[in-house]
Amino acid sequence: MTDTSPGAATPSPRTPRTRTELEALVLTELRTSRQCGGAIHVTVVAYDNYRVGATWEVARCNPGASNPVECERALSDIVLRLQQQFDIAH
Repeated sequence: MTDTSPGAATPSPRTPRTRTELEALVLTELRTSRQCGGAIHVTVVAYDNYRVGATWEVARCNPGASNPVECERALSDIVLRLQQQFDIAH
């Protein structure tokens, strides 16, 4: 049930970003994460599953010399947070 009373918090619209912009945002944050400074590349793709609120996901990540397990953990948190802030621009 949604709260429609005056003053109720409404979800803010997500800002559209291109695939390239999203990749840069994700990679920058990933490189600042513990043990992920050597990450080389992430690939963002549009997510077209209407049952999921996100419009994009990371399909591939090259951790480079970084710890792959740590990067995957960090990437999961980063993507979840950024998906709430940004949509992929079509």
